[in-house]
Amino acid sequence: MQTLVILAHPYSRSYCHALYDRVVQQLEQAGHTVDRLHLDKEDFDPIMRGHDLAVYAGGKSADPAVAAYQARIDAAQQLVFIFPIWWEVMPALLKGFIDKVFTKGWAYEPARIGLKGHLTHIQRAVIVTTMNTPKWAYRWLYGNAVQRALVRGTLLKCGVRKVKWLALSPVSHATDAKRKTWLDQVGAMFSE
Repeated sequence: MQTLVILAHPYSRSYCHALYDRVVQQLEQAGHTVDRLHLDKEDFDPIMRGHDLAVYAGGKSADPAVAAYQARIDAAQQLVFIFPIWWEVMPALLKGFIDKVFTKGWAYEPARIGLKGHLTHIQRAVIVTTMNTPKWAYRWLYGNAVQRALVRGTLLKCGVRKVKWLALSPVSHATDAKRKTWLDQVGAMFSE
């Protein structure tokens, strides 16, 4: 299976990087073809500027990198997103990637009711996040933003029918043993 693994964390010694390395390693050991997309190393500009918005409604992008990212997603059968949750949402780098890359006409079409998704070739999307907010507080006090914005608000709307989200929390207080357990748990998700 062709898998695109997207990392949105700028710090190379972060736990997200360890998760990214484990996911890539496990996928390769299981015989998958892995395309690695480290957004920080790409120097991707996440900001929607005036010239971007001038062509956005027509399903186009002024950013020359967008077509290449879309081609990489077109080639994938599985998407994996790895990122920290900061201030209850995804980093701006990933949000900007979604804003710019998931364009009308390519990722979706407006329908009579809602949207018609075009990313139906994606067999599965997996989201792995780290955060310090306890899971119960994230869901009940802060509105479960990743579920609303990325799972339901983006991936499902764009035609990805199978989405799994694993939230690891609280990371800042996790022991080395707990972090190792999480690495093994995440790795096992890609062992088939």
